Amino acid sequence: MGSPSPSPSTTSKPLPWTHEETVHLIQAYQEKWYSLKRGQLKASNWEEVAVTVSARCGYDHSEPSSKSALQCRHKIEKLRQRYRSESQQRRHSSWPYFPLMDSLHRGPLPISARPPDNNNNNSNSNVINDEDEDEDDNGNESDEENIYSIRSRSINYLLRKPTIVNRFAGIADAGKPIRKRHRDFADEVVVEEENGDDDDEEEEKGRDAVVSELAAEIRKFAERFIGMENRKMEMMKDTERFRMEMENKRMELILDSQKRILDSIHRTFASP
Repeated sequence: MGSPSPSPSTTSKPLPWTHEETVHLIQAYQEKWYSLKRGQLKASNWEEVAVTVSARCGYDHSEPSSKSALQCRHKIEKLRQRYRSESQQRRHSSWPYFPLMDSLHRGPLPISARPPDNNNNNSNSNVINDEDEDEDDNGNESDEENIYSIRSRSINYLLRKPTIVNRFAGIADAGKPIRKRHRDFADEVVVEEENGDDDDEEEEKGRDAVVSELAAEIRKFAERFIGMENRKMEMMKDTERFRMEMENKRMELILDSQKRILDSIHRTFASP
């Protein structure tokens, strides 16, 4: 009697994000996001981020412990929500990923303005916090593809209400307190996202302008080519007409010379 087979309905719960995986995810996302000029990542870009995270953690991307592209995208969304929440607090944030997320959106800070690094002290508690943040990752991943764009628009709409702050203000004036920079950064995240949308629109307008110029040049070239062909046909017609005229004159000269020869012979034999 064989042993009973496991139930097909049982599925393994995804492993929580470790501190190392989260750090490599933020760094890989920053590299890819900057390479796209802070534009929105596509599915293929997220797949590249997932492969990069697995490689830096020493995993094989096909292993169950490696994170998928959808899990990476969902984790970044959670980290951004947590970062916006931490940025709005008046006190200094003790969240271990705050410096990395701050560097992600602001760029690297001066050494004198960087907050103390608490990553080593809180590495054990990070796994517990990540388990709370990853609870939603066990839901239906197929629905995630459909609601992702709607959720992003809703978050962007809520964030567009505060006043826009110059993102270079904190770097230009190093004497300002760091806490104020953290409070004002939620507004600057919106500026960067809107700048990404504006860059996409400018690129699309630039492509349209290039296509229009190319079409105009092709139209001018076609007009010049047609004009040259018409002139060539007119020259061929003139050449053919001149050749026919010369041929007619040659035939007339031949007939005239033959007529004169016959007249001369006739006068010679007709004389007594």
